[in-house]
Amino acid sequence: MQKMFQALALDERVDGVDLRVFLFLFCRLDFENYRLVEQREIAETLNRQKAHVSRSVRKLKQKGILLEASPKVGRSGRYLLNPRFGK
Repeated sequence: MQKMFQALALDERVDGVDLRVFLFLFCRLDFENYRLVEQREIAETLNRQKAHVSRSVRKLKQKGILLEASPKVGRSGRYLLNPRFGK
């Protein structure tokens, strides 16, 4: 896990909102089971606009930090922390 956090801290394209979204998801997700997390809930909890949260989730997926299950549950995604990120 330390390498995951180090890789995030050193990435200049990751901003404060991205880190806050990651920390929120880190508390909710694990490395083995996909879990449903609504971006609306993240936005409300962090007092951010849903568009900002969507951008951060997309960025975390592109970097390989989050893995998304397919198919979605309605419009909400199911996510998993990538156990191979930072290794």
